[in-house]
Amino acid sequence: MLNKNKKVKVGFISVLIVLVVVCVFILFKNKGKSIFNNKTNAKILSTWDIDMTPREKNIASWKKFVKKDDGMYIFGDGMIFKWDYKSAGYRPACDDPACDHLSDECPACFPVTKYNCVTYYNDHWIFVENEDNKRYFLGYCDFDGNNRKRVLDITDDIYGIDPWIYLDIADGNIYLSYNSGVDFKSDLGWEYKERLRVIKYDVSNIDSDKAYSEEVFLCEEADAVHMLSIDEKRFAVDVPETARIIGSRKYYDIRLYDQKEKNFITVEDAIDLLILPNGRYSAMTNEGLMLYDGDKTIRLEGEGWDVSFYDNNRIYAINTILRQIKSIDENCVIPDAEVKVYDYDGNFVDQVYLPKDFSLIDWIAAYDGRYYFTNIDYSTMSYFYVYDTQNPDKGWKKINKGY
Repeated sequence: MLNKNKKVKVGFISVLIVLVVVCVFILFKNKGKSIFNNKTNAKILSTWDIDMTPREKNIASWKKFVKKDDGMYIFGDGMIFKWDYKSAGYRPACDDPACDHLSDECPACFPVTKYNCVTYYNDHWIFVENEDNKRYFLGYCDFDGNNRKRVLDITDDIYGIDPWIYLDIADGNIYLSYNSGVDFKSDLGWEYKERLRVIKYDVSNIDSDKAYSEEVFLCEEADAVHMLSIDEKRFAVDVPETARIIGSRKYYDIRLYDQKEKNFITVEDAIDLLILPNGRYSAMTNEGLMLYDGDKTIRLEGEGWDVSFYDNNRIYAINTILRQIKSIDENCVIPDAEVKVYDYDGNFVDQVYLPKDFSLIDWIAAYDGRYYFTNIDYSTMSYFYVYDTQNPDKGWKKINKGY
């Protein structure tokens, strides 16, 4: 028979076990495979000297086009390029005429074998640098590519086979997401799964006693789960196991999570979801391109349209997917590439047709408050276009790579 002290100890341990079980039940989602809020193992190497206070955006794009001073800077193919608005060509943003732009000794060059991600923020380029694919570092450099600095050793945060790494910045925080493979031993032998992990780095806390890193999401599945969109309050991931064919296309569920509450809503029969300002979001569904604003659902366009980018006032939709669908059928005529602009009430505002020789892969950006549209052709990587909607009679200006 247990004495009183032992009974108290056993009771206490039983309570702890119950609490652990409850916590596990709360933290694990999606059949016990999704985990939230584990701390990470990033190690501080240096101070972070960028002001991470969000600024008013002077560009709405896919983070690779930046307007600054006397020109536009474009990051692509491991290189920072510069165009001065007047010339018909663009070159690496390097002032040394003798430079061959082949290694990171050139300030404009970020070799793709060494730099997994490069994105612009507050007059700096933030990057993930890998060292022989064994160690990973989060760092930044000046706007011209000089003074590259490793700040966090994030090697212990990135594990698995062949990680594919992405960076997003929202509300001054850096979100790193990656997919990687996992080999594990089961009753059936060795099996392979895909992992998605999302980590938040609040680098403004590096010099304080506050936590500077946090795991936002971890999911290990037989099918790869992907991060689709994220902001300071929400993030969206796909659910591949729900895939189903509707017509000729594959659709699946998308979960939009609340970072704080850890609950989610589900958008069914979708392909992509983009988080928009003020609680809104858009999704490509089997019913068309939909805008969600609270209890309102607005159909913007039909199948094959997606939101290319947005600002605080407008949504820019492009028909790239529709053109890809039509290109599969040799009897179909591929429609012209176009952008349609809507306000957040779903009202049509503007329409611009893109150049005839665009490839099927079109990426668009608007900047300078004047609704320029810019495209890099991914078939040749050799040119982009600029269109000034305040001077529409001039049409598109083709800018060629000058080296």
